[in-house]
Amino acid sequence: MPRARSLFAVVSATLVLSVAPAAWAQFELPPEEPRDQIMLAGDVSVRRGQEVGEVVVLHGTVAVAGVVRGDVIVLDGRIEVAGQVSGSVVNIGGPVSLGPSSQVLGDVLARGRVRVAPGAQVGGTIRQGSAFTFRTPIVAFGRFAPWLAIWMSVFVLGLALLLLAPRGADAASNAARTAPWASTGWGVLAFAGLPVLGAVAIVSLVWLPLGLGLLLALFLLYSIGLCWSAFALGRLVWREPRGRVLAFAIGWAVLAAIALIPWAGGIVWVAGSVFGLGTMLVAAWRTRGSGGRHRPGVKMAVRTEPEPGRERESEMERELRQEGAGL
Repeated sequence: MPRARSLFAVVSATLVLSVAPAAWAQFELPPEEPRDQIMLAGDVSVRRGQEVGEVVVLHGTVAVAGVVRGDVIVLDGRIEVAGQVSGSVVNIGGPVSLGPSSQVLGDVLARGRVRVAPGAQVGGTIRQGSAFTFRTPIVAFGRFAPWLAIWMSVFVLGLALLLLAPRGADAASNAARTAPWASTGWGVLAFAGLPVLGAVAIVSLVWLPLGLGLLLALFLLYSIGLCWSAFALGRLVWREPRGRVLAFAIGWAVLAAIALIPWAGGIVWVAGSVFGLGTMLVAAWRTRGSGGRHRPGVKMAVRTEPEPGRERESEMERELRQEGAGL
């Protein structure tokens, strides 16, 4: 009997050990998607055995020895491929080098020279000396094109706002520094309330033009709020009385760099718009409340002149005093 129990235990353990890996494999979490590598300035290196998604570099060098599931795009720099690229390789301002073991399933486009070693495989076309214009089809531009379009528009809009309303920028920055919670609260109300107000105006038919105009202007209003948030953020680093333009550029660069992170672009845009709208409302309320009043501690200098009659009376008094002294 003990031998039978021991044999049953051994067989059971063997079955468990053989079945457990297969059962565990059914409950394993799905593998994570390869992460994108996006950089404003610097080098990106995909090592052998490493797997990434898209690779986008504004200024720097990209060296691929592993696997890139998307495209490799460089605006100004150099690209060296010794591994596998599932998409296309595009260098807008530099050369491309393909090693003997490289494999590119898409096209290879470069403004500079394209060096192809013996053994390299390219599924698409190879073009060197390409002039990249708006008419040049770049299928591999991916996520970078919308990011560039949105944030360059925000940058130009911010410069225009600084030119038209420099004191308004200072007031919004002051509101962000002295009343951050009030700015956040009013910004949330404005961000959520303006679309509702526009929809109600459209439904009422009486205010139909106002509602349509408000809904069409929402993106512009939100973008203005984002500009004020960037300026307020830049003022934390580049304080007064230093230049406003450089302060805005610093804040804009920080927000734009964070927006390059996957899934962070929408969060940055919404949060910046909400806070910027709040600073606008707080600054406008403060201006309304202090209109026409003098600042405390400032005295107005009033110049008084003696009346003509009063001056003659004083001269007569001096003459009478002199006559009295002579007597």
